Amino acid sequence: MKISLRKANALQASIVEAIKGLTFSGTIQISEFENAEEKIKSTRDEFMREVFRRNDLNETLYAIRKAVAEANASAGVNDKLNVVALLDRKIQNLTELSRLSVRESPEVLFGRLEKIRARKEESSRVYGYDNNVSSTVFSKEDINGFKANLAEAKKAKQKLQDELLELNVRTQIELADSNVAILQRENLI
Repeated sequence: MKISLRKANALQASIVEAIKGLTFSGTIQISEFENAEEKIKSTRDEFMREVFRRNDLNETLYAIRKAVAEANASAGVNDKLNVVALLDRKIQNLTELSRLSVRESPEVLFGRLEKIRARKEESSRVYGYDNNVSSTVFSKEDINGFKANLAEAKKAKQKLQDELLELNVRTQIELADSNVAILQRENLI
């Protein structure tokens, strides 16, 4: 049976949920009116069935993961995911940079510094209080450049995500008949 990478991803999530839903208890309560050996045997048998179910589901899950990994590598999905991760980091950095303030104009900066220098009250200069002017180092053009680069990175990321979606729908993996039987038995396909 062939399924798309997109379907394989959903199927893997379903298998994980099915595994989580399995219950295991090796302890039972036996009343004085029950046959202890029969109840122990039936509980043990049920426990072992669940163990085998979990093993079957885990083997199927990892068979699908292996097939998906191979398909991702051959279809170029891994490379595109790597570039998307890089773009995410770049977008994060550029977003931070694009939010910076624009530096003071040279005239305002000069005027503020001159005002400090011209101050006659020595008391205001104690321990460097109010003797500095704070300014960022980025011009309006710098900030606009960060914003333009941010927009380009977002466009590139969206284009790659569209390509990944197409690859995930178009690329298929082959499920072994034994895995299909397990998935059918578990009502997952």
